[in-house]
Parts: sequence; structure tokens; C-alpha cells
Amino acid sequence: MSMKLPRTILMMRWVSFFACFVSLTACAAQQVYRNDVYLLNTCGVPLELTLANDSNYDDQPRSFTLNPNQRSSIGNYQSFGEDVSGQISDQYSLSIKSQNATKSIDAQTLRKAVASIKKTEEKAVRSWTVDTGAFCP
Repeated sequence: MSMKLPRTILMMRWVSFFACFVSLTACAAQQVYRNDVYLLNTCGVPLELTLANDSNYDDQPRSFTLNPNQRSSIGNYQSFGEDVSGQISDQYSLSIKSQNATKSIDAQTLRKAVASIKKTEEKAVRSWTVDTGAFCP
């Protein structure tokens, strides 16, 4: 009887370790997607863009110039397969300035624009490009 008790304990430890290992590998194997939203400047003039809350993993505000026919990211989101619209923060803010005017884009406007754009997908990277001129100031 005394020999069976240590074997039972050893077997229980091994089974516990194996179960824990299997559950951790299952979590680690879950696909992570990168969702990128781009703006193509079809406005014909250089634009000054200022972004805030444009990412769910790096939300540092940023500003840059977007020249005519140039494309740049206006949103970066990581997900486990969820739709990009659900990843866009309610605090999202994009200010687009030309020499003569300014246009502000909020989360609702971006979500609506993304919903009407065909997604391109390559492996774990999904992207949408706003290229209609709808964001021109």
C-alpha cells in the first residue's frame, strides 16, 4: 500500500502538468490578426493629419503630412478574428487639415467608412483603404 501512494501522487502530478501544458498551447495557438486602416490622399493637396486613439496596442497621439497620392495608416488594431469596427476606440480622433480647411473624423465616421470598403486579406494581415475623397477637407 505504501508503494502505490507515491506512484498515485506522481501520476496525478504528471496528469496535472500535461493538462496545464495542453491548455497553454491551445491559447498560444490562437490566431492574432493585424487590422490596418489606411487613407489614400486623393485630395490633390498635402494634408496634415493628427491622430489620437488610433490603435488598441499603441495609442500615442501622432501627426504627419500626407502628400497627394500617398497612402498612410490611420488605424492599427490587433484582434483574435473580431471585426475591425469593434476594435476602433470610441475616443478615436482624426484631424485632417489642408491649407484652406479642416475636417474632423470621429470613431463613428471611421466605422461607417470601413464598413463600406472591401477588405483585403493576406495571411494574418487585413487592411482597408479609404480612397474615395470622402475625408478631404
